[in-house]
Amino acid sequence: MGLLLQSIAFSLILFIIISILKLSEAIDCGGMNIASNITVDQHDKGAFQTIQAAIDSIKSFNDQWVKIHINAGTYMEKVGIPEDKPCVFLEGDDMSNTIVTYGDHEQTDSSATFTSIPSNVIVSGVTFKNSYNLGPYSKLSNVTNGTFDDIKPAAAARIYGDKTYLYKCGFWGFQDTLFDQLGRHYFKDCYIQGEVDFIFGYAQSIYENCWINATQGESNSPGYVTAHGRQTSTDPGGFVFLKGYLIGNGKVNLGRAWGPYSRVIFHRMYMSQVVTPQGWDAWDYIGHE
Repeated sequence: MGLLLQSIAFSLILFIIISILKLSEAIDCGGMNIASNITVDQHDKGAFQTIQAAIDSIKSFNDQWVKIHINAGTYMEKVGIPEDKPCVFLEGDDMSNTIVTYGDHEQTDSSATFTSIPSNVIVSGVTFKNSYNLGPYSKLSNVTNGTFDDIKPAAAARIYGDKTYLYKCGFWGFQDTLFDQLGRHYFKDCYIQGEVDFIFGYAQSIYENCWINATQGESNSPGYVTAHGRQTSTDPGGFVFLKGYLIGNGKVNLGRAWGPYSRVIFHRMYMSQVVTPQGWDAWDYIGHE
């Protein structure tokens, strides 16, 4: 059984990597060439002071790489790349000092600080935060008996587009931090923080060498790292965590099934004692494991 599971895991990882590497089949965005560069700086040292203004300046149905360099700073804005603007490369100085933060909440489809809808998007060196459930425990003050009265879904990022690469990026939230919605995505050397279903969606993604930080604290109720949605046995979706670290405080489950065929694999990843012994929760599919 152990060898069979290893074979299945390896096959899925290989399938996802091959799929992601086929970036040039539909739009090649000019290959390795960057057609234009835009700089965003809060102190008038670039073409724009906000990230969204820079994105808005890109022509519709763009088919050449446009690099938007975001100088260090904390940008308090919601940022969205619309469907008609593919071939965008967002580059921050570093995820420790290029930060995009906002505090929208309630709706997972509209609360995200960062939303990317088109295919062929690269993001590197940027941290996206949803500040609603963060801060000096201002929203956690009503914790009683393992419940969180003030906690609301509040996404830091929502990724729709196919063929999206995120490198050395940070995602900070508590509930529903990273909405890994649809498409093929590759997260490399990223940091993801949260507690309740904080990596969720239907996508076909690989997370390589990422730091996953579960922040439940000493609550009586463990949270969930993942909630993957998959409705049929032929759906190619799945989350693969390859190497990296799962750390935190309190207790957390590896995930719970958001659909009858949910698929998540942790492969060669370090897990601290934050992970519950049972590991997984069947949620609404108890008895159908």
